[in-house]
Amino acid sequence: MKKLLLGSTALVAAGLFSTAASAQTATTDTPVQFKLGGQYYAGAAAMVSQDDNPGQAAYKRNPLSVQEYFLIRFIGSTTFSNGITAGVFTRLNAFSAPNATAATGSGFQSSNNTTIKDSYLYLKNAATWGEFHLGDESDVRRNVATGVNAGAANGDSNLGANSASLQWLNSPVYNLTTLNLDGRGTKAVYYSPTIAGFQFGASFTPDKAGGHGYGPGNVGDNSGLTDRITNGLTPSYLNNQTAYDYWSLSGQWSGNVGPVKLVGTVGYSTASRKCGVSSNTTVQLGQNAGPAACSLTSTTNADPQVYNAGFQVDYGPWEFGADYEQTAALPGGLFSGANGIVAAKSNEIINKQADMNLSYTIGAIRIGAEYSRGEFEGITGDANVKRAAINNEIQVGATYTVGPGVALVGMIQQENYDANGKYVPLTSGLAPAGTGVAANNNVFAKGFDSTAVIFETSIRF
Repeated sequence: MKKLLLGSTALVAAGLFSTAASAQTATTDTPVQFKLGGQYYAGAAAMVSQDDNPGQAAYKRNPLSVQEYFLIRFIGSTTFSNGITAGVFTRLNAFSAPNATAATGSGFQSSNNTTIKDSYLYLKNAATWGEFHLGDESDVRRNVATGVNAGAANGDSNLGANSASLQWLNSPVYNLTTLNLDGRGTKAVYYSPTIAGFQFGASFTPDKAGGHGYGPGNVGDNSGLTDRITNGLTPSYLNNQTAYDYWSLSGQWSGNVGPVKLVGTVGYSTASRKCGVSSNTTVQLGQNAGPAACSLTSTTNADPQVYNAGFQVDYGPWEFGADYEQTAALPGGLFSGANGIVAAKSNEIINKQADMNLSYTIGAIRIGAEYSRGEFEGITGDANVKRAAINNEIQVGATYTVGPGVALVGMIQQENYDANGKYVPLTSGLAPAGTGVAANNNVFAKGFDSTAVIFETSIRF
């Protein structure tokens, strides 16, 4: 009987495949075709000068470093005779490099290993109704943001002073004007057709953890934490994320004014804040878990907000870009800070980050400079949460294009972190016997200055 069933299954499968083949030959349309692409970045740097005394952020850190950043793209698309394009996009992040805020006590960072960064399908007809996406990717505000490293020495947003991909920094913070508020959670995305140079976008993400499921009620292996509630098939309000129902809007304009090419973008993102209910609980929102965890007050549960604006100007060999982003009420703050100041009054915390860059290209050589500035409130442990620590970063350098997709980059980087406030000891930390760092160490409350010489290479395929 088992052999008979297997034989019958094989016949049915053969019939299905033959039917599909017959349908395929009846039209000139072709199915989605996959291709492989990606980028590989690698670099080495030396901190020729930095503040590295005991208790400072760079204490006991190696001034020499080699890093890599590897992205693999799986891309597939086809355009049918009716004008509709269907496609899929998956991007694999295959690297291990520092990708977390410094610990308050030690300044040490953790690592981010191989993950899937983006994975979505799309349908579009750019001339009529626009484009729809479903899957895991950044929100529309972050996707359209322009001016980011546009005119820098390398002209690549994965490198430079305003990047979280490859960075040679020993300060307790970094500058980044394109924060990913929803962590690439599973979302619905729409981009309008471009009319007179204008295009609008909108995206909605029910839950930051994503939509990859291990069973009923479980969400997310893309962003880490999962919902362990077992009585539902959709993302739960009771998971251990700090917000839900993320949505974003974007607008952009591109066009030419004589010989000058211009691109400008604006964007906004927000979400609904909620109390920090722990995983594995079955209580309703706002109940149990302690008053501190579920206190729905205006002080501790303001909805997060992100605003972004940028532009890029291209004129002959010149390229200039600028980008600005402001965040408010980020759950837990962008950086961990000290003494829980950020978490306690997160609706008052505002971060402001800006980037400006200029470049000039002569044949295979591109010369550029970049300046980024970040202002981060409430991270030094000072009772005055509105006092902002300031991080300035300047890079100057050049890129030589060896051939299509292959470039060599050399840069000099100067960074200055100003705590902009009095030193506030922490109540706990590393013992002196273990590291030589005082138990009341607070790297966020101390200034930092460094100079680095950087050499990088990038290959696109």
